[in-house]
Order: sequence, then C-alpha cells, then structure tokens
Amino acid sequence: MSLLARLGLTSSKLVTSHHITSSAQPWPVTYLRQILPYNCAKMQPCRVSTLLLLLCAGAVLAFGEHEHNVHMHTVMMKIYGQLEAIQTLQESIKSALTELKALHTENDLVRGHATTAQQSECKGNTYPLDPASSFVAKDEVITPNNGHSMRIDDILYGYDWLFESKRLFSAGSWLGVQSQQDPADLVVIQQLVWDIKPKVIYDIGTNVGGSAILFAHIMSQYAQPGEAVIVSVDPKDFNINWDDAAKRLCPKCTPVGDNPLWKKYVQFVQARAVDKPAVAALEAAIAKYGGPVIISVDGWHEYPEVFEECNMFAKYVTVGSYMIVQDTKLDRIFGRRGPRQAVYDFLLNNTNFEIDKSREVFLYTQHSDGFLRRVR
Repeated sequence: MSLLARLGLTSSKLVTSHHITSSAQPWPVTYLRQILPYNCAKMQPCRVSTLLLLLCAGAVLAFGEHEHNVHMHTVMMKIYGQLEAIQTLQESIKSALTELKALHTENDLVRGHATTAQQSECKGNTYPLDPASSFVAKDEVITPNNGHSMRIDDILYGYDWLFESKRLFSAGSWLGVQSQQDPADLVVIQQLVWDIKPKVIYDIGTNVGGSAILFAHIMSQYAQPGEAVIVSVDPKDFNINWDDAAKRLCPKCTPVGDNPLWKKYVQFVQARAVDKPAVAALEAAIAKYGGPVIISVDGWHEYPEVFEECNMFAKYVTVGSYMIVQDTKLDRIFGRRGPRQAVYDFLLNNTNFEIDKSREVFLYTQHSDGFLRRVR
C-alpha cells in the first residue's frame, strides 16, 4: 500500500488549497511524524506555513512512488536541510523587524532624554534591562574615558545582535571545519572538556561536524583512539549544511570527513537524539568506556525538543560533569520560549543540576545559563 493510501489522502486532496489551509485539520501531523523520514513534520507548519506543507506533500508523493529509491532519499535529505534554512531565515527576518521597532523606540527615548543628559554633563543614557538577560546585573555601568556611561548589558547584547544579524556564526571554523560557536564559547567549551576529560560526549546536533571536531581535538590530547568517543547525532547527513551562508563566509572550510580525528573519535548516528538508534549508541558507549559523560544539547532549538532532551539525557551525565544547553540566547533575540526557558523549567523538577555561571567568565556567551553542572 502506498504512503498516500496509508494517510488516507489522494493527490487531488493534497493539492487543493482547502485541504492545506483548513483550520479544522490542516495536515495530519501525527501521521507525518510516524511515516516521513527525519521528522519533516517537526518543522512546525504554523511557522513555515504553506511552503512547508507543499514540500511535505511532495515528499509523500515522492516516497509513495519511490519508497526504495536511494536517489530520492538523498534529495529528501537536501530538502530537509533547506527547510531548516528557511526556518532560520524566517526567525532572522522576524528578529530584524523587532530590531527596527526597538531602534525606533530608542530614538524616541534619546530625543526625550536629550535635555536631561545635557544637564547631567552628558553622561549618556541607559535603558531597561531585558528580563531574559543573565550576562550581568542590571545596574552594572561603565564610564570609559570618553565620558559616556554605558551599561555592560547594552554592549554585550549589542554585540549579540551584530553576531546574529551579520551571520558571523557562519564565519568560524575549528581545524578547517565550520563551527558556529563564537570565539569566547570556543575557549570556554575547550576548557570545560579539558577539565572534565570525558570518556563519552553525546553531541546532539552534528550539522557539518564543527563541535564534534572540537571535542575530538581536545579528547585526542588525553585519550587514545578506542579509549573515549563522541557519539554525534543528527537526522540529516553531516555532508549537508543547513547554513546557506557558510560557503560565502567560510570559503576555506573543509568537509569534516577529511579530518582524521573524525574517524578516530567520532561515531555518527543519523537519527534524532531521542530516537532508539541514537540512545542505544549512547548507552553502548557508556557501557564500553564509562565516565565522565558530557551531554551537549545543540539540536533543534525549539522549547519542546530542548525540554525533552534535557529530561531524557540528564541521567547519563556523571556527577561533576555537565549538560551544555546551547543557544539559550535565542529566547531573548526572538522574543519567545526556547532553550533558555527549557533550562529553567527543567531545573524546576531536577535538583541534581545547577547553573554554573563561572563558565560565563568572558561575559558574552551564546549559552547564558546553559552550562548545567551535575552536583548530585
């Protein structure tokens, strides 16, 4: 029986606008989650809208006719990566519009406070601290030798805007492999791995292998191949980069498979982190190599996925080691629940972990409140 028949759909139904946009039952998401490979449905139709639904419909049609066609499998993997890029672009556009609105409001505030600033010897203006910030305290202000007072959070968050809006995360690499960490986090993460010297790292969200190669490089300095391992998981192939700006901003980046550390220290599993093959690989690695164990949560940055992964994999983290929940900054930038809120909600019901602020020693980090140390 074809996939269309299993879904109870016909090609004519798939292409009718009523079936795609109807508010009653716009798309059988639960069926898609079970049937379509790599969880195409998790792209959330409410965000990617009709474009995603049409592509998912095309996927159903394609796999209905070519269920065993390897080439079609490859094409669908490319589509998956492109859909992730669409999601990222949508969020980027949304954040840019939010920034424009904020700049307009800021200009009004500057004009409104101009007289007050002149009367106070031009010490400058500060604005309310975003409640999602955890870089510094609300009242931390510096006055450089130009006489203008600046709140530290404004400086750090301003850099964060530049880092995100100019896609600077696409420009970095580690040993030639694109890594989307900012420089400060690269230093902190390598320090953390060196301090813990884990035997097993569960790397959720491989993309093209930048984090895995960083982990492998540090691991190679304290363990021989076969003594420790990185289990790196991603639903897409690591040769497919969701980042459309990578070629432009990191033209000298090389495929991770070209680096000998990849084969020596990394076990790649093409699956979601919570899927049985991935979990089985993690448990087998722990059984073989023991601890310490680090969990790096850097996959799909939506609240439900991050919250699920935190709760599911916390038990594997050894006492004294870490679960690193990455890109918590996105809650503030996009103005919605994401990795940061998932961390807070996870900690409400798990007293075995605490936020280690010492890992934010350089003040700016993409993972603020995301370095979770297991204390018991």
